[in-house]
Amino acid sequence: MADPGPVAGQPGGGQRNQQQQGTNILSTIMRLGMMWYFFKQFSNKKPADGSNVTYLTPLMGKGSAIDVHFFVTDSSQGPTGWRQAAEVDEPVWVAHNVSVAMGPSFSFEYTYRPSAEAQNKGSVLVHSVYTPHGASVNPMSETFDRTLTWGFTKNLNLYLPKLKAKEGVNLLNASSESTQVQEGEKSNVTEIISYLKPNVTINFIDEFGKVPSHQIPPHLMNIIHIVPGKPLYTPHIYFNDFWLLRDYLIPLNDTVTEQKIHFIIEPIASWKAHMMAQMDNSFKLQEQWGMSSSSEADEVKRIFLEGNPYFLALTVVVSMFHSLFDVLAFKNDIGFWKDNKSMKGLSARSILINAGCQLIICLYLFDNETSTVVLISSFVGTLIEFWKVTKAMDVSIQHTASGIPYLQFKDKATYTQSKTDKYDAEAMRYLSYVLYPLIAGYAVYALIYETHKSWYSWVLNSLVGAVYTFGFILMVPQLYLNYKLKSVAHLPWRQMTYKFLNTIIDDLFAFVIKMPLLHRLSVFRDDLIFVIYLYQRWIYRVDKTRANEFGYTEEEEGGDKNKEKKKKKEETSGKVKEGTTSTPPVDAESKKEL
Repeated sequence: MADPGPVAGQPGGGQRNQQQQGTNILSTIMRLGMMWYFFKQFSNKKPADGSNVTYLTPLMGKGSAIDVHFFVTDSSQGPTGWRQAAEVDEPVWVAHNVSVAMGPSFSFEYTYRPSAEAQNKGSVLVHSVYTPHGASVNPMSETFDRTLTWGFTKNLNLYLPKLKAKEGVNLLNASSESTQVQEGEKSNVTEIISYLKPNVTINFIDEFGKVPSHQIPPHLMNIIHIVPGKPLYTPHIYFNDFWLLRDYLIPLNDTVTEQKIHFIIEPIASWKAHMMAQMDNSFKLQEQWGMSSSSEADEVKRIFLEGNPYFLALTVVVSMFHSLFDVLAFKNDIGFWKDNKSMKGLSARSILINAGCQLIICLYLFDNETSTVVLISSFVGTLIEFWKVTKAMDVSIQHTASGIPYLQFKDKATYTQSKTDKYDAEAMRYLSYVLYPLIAGYAVYALIYETHKSWYSWVLNSLVGAVYTFGFILMVPQLYLNYKLKSVAHLPWRQMTYKFLNTIIDDLFAFVIKMPLLHRLSVFRDDLIFVIYLYQRWIYRVDKTRANEFGYTEEEEGGDKNKEKKKKKEETSGKVKEGTTSTPPVDAESKKEL
């Protein structure tokens, strides 16, 4: 078949397409070339002056025998560097014949007695000096090896904000002590105190490769120690504070007269040290951005410290499924309410109350200085719940006689015409007989036995406590509607299925996590509600002739019986039609009757 040629009205159409394809290929090649050029410029495999590349090599090889000397000083004792400490002080501990990045671990317990200046926010330093095995640590000694001796100085104390005591007062009988707490809060002064580290862990990193002097890898930037004037670097040493949680730190004041300090020396794999350093930097970066707090980072570390490895692996897998089911439930919930056209059989009052509960939780999180990520998530969830209210009810802005605007909530026609509003009102009335006394009782209990920052805080804590404790009861009105309507076809079953799966995962954690018996039993409250939902789905068969939320029906009313009747009717009408076109013969008996 011949080529049809250019399209009418577009001369040279084929040539233009070929030119566009050629231009796209050329531009792609140019972009790749530019990317390669910039990559070469930033990679800097060779120095800018064109000289040969210089590589740094280790000062000592793996397994070299050394001695590690530890000195502990404070600002009142003078020495601030490891050389000065080695000249004038005696080491508190010497680990002899340590194999670099190999061999067994070494440990020692030292009793530290702080000076008066250290108790009054003074600096406490720990000096670690590394010498060849048998060599002297004193620079003035004849056996001191200046070439193969190096050292580090680190702070043994940290300056951190003082942990706040539990804020709030008993609103019924405020004492003088509680008044002082309120005055301290009004002054908004953050007290910085000195915390002593009870552990000093030295890790020799098992990494002894060549390092280009002009391009040190990022993971070694804060670890590598280059020998001055020589293309050598000392064995990589990682001061491991990763597992030193905030709870382990000791407040250093005049009440502390002595404290045990544990020294540990052990090798560590390169990947493990770099992973911990990267995680530590990530935690600090998230804290700077306001995405998390130091306490949250400590909780993550505590899971790895105190948890069983197999349980941790199970937790990771289960958490991934939990997150997946959360996303799927969220997606199907939005999809259901976005396309829903009928409120028949759905509890509009429960949706309105759920939006109010989500707002209470959001205000509670704002009042308790929660991390930014949690606040954003809660705020988005609140907006979605109020958006669902606009889909379940007719919401409009009205004005009073004086011109003050207010929101008007009106039931949809499909909600009132199907008697759903009547059954929903009955369910909420029965529910109020149980829910309101429980909320009032919890509020009175919190007022008498708990402390709060203000009356607003008491109201908010009482409401959020009721939401967390009795929130599952809000699922009951929908059960009552299903019972009265004898149908469950109107429910968003996909979303409920994913939530039910998440509830099963929560049950799994309830068995493996240590918790009080009553709290463990409370986890199964939602299970009871979901089991009733499943029972209702079993006894109230789905009506396939009923239109779903998208307005479609699987079968016409009457199902297969109507189809058979319609088919027989069509066959009968066909026979009648054939009888009208041809006159049947008349027999003899018919003639006699005529």
